[in-house]
Amino acid sequence: METLLHLLSVFSQLSILGFGGGKGIIPQMHTDAVTTYRWVSSEQFTQFYTIGKLVPGPTTIFAALIGYAAMPQRPLLGAAVATAAMFVPSSLIMIAFDSLEARFSASPWRATISRGLAPAIVGLVWSSVWTIGRGAPSSVVAYLTSAAVVALMLGTKVNAPLLILLSGAVGIVALR
Repeated sequence: METLLHLLSVFSQLSILGFGGGKGIIPQMHTDAVTTYRWVSSEQFTQFYTIGKLVPGPTTIFAALIGYAAMPQRPLLGAAVATAAMFVPSSLIMIAFDSLEARFSASPWRATISRGLAPAIVGLVWSSVWTIGRGAPSSVVAYLTSAAVVALMLGTKVNAPLLILLSGAVGIVALR
């Protein structure tokens, strides 16, 4: 029961803090899941994140995998609670604020707030990159694969799920 309440608390808070996209909460999710509660290892966290990138929908769906791993005695309950806690609070807030968006769409404060939040969002995304990288394998092949993925992402229009699958194939072949 204690783990269930912790899952509910952690993912509800992350849900509310996840403005600007789910990537902004990855470092805090990592701290909670790996360091504070030890539900998963850093390597598992990175693997779950990768799976979240491969399935349709928001990346933060991998919260379900963390919930699953956190409650080995009742994994489906853990997955359901983590998922609900990750998406219900922010969804309710968006429904509540939807009417305000139309009302204040012409306000100069709206643009000012957006410009002010942009640097924070960029910083949170870079923090997420660093956090996910900590759980990645560290070998020459892993570094070369990472460099190739970065080059392809920045220089081409190859989509991320395809690059993840290709990187996974490289990992299967080279990192056994």
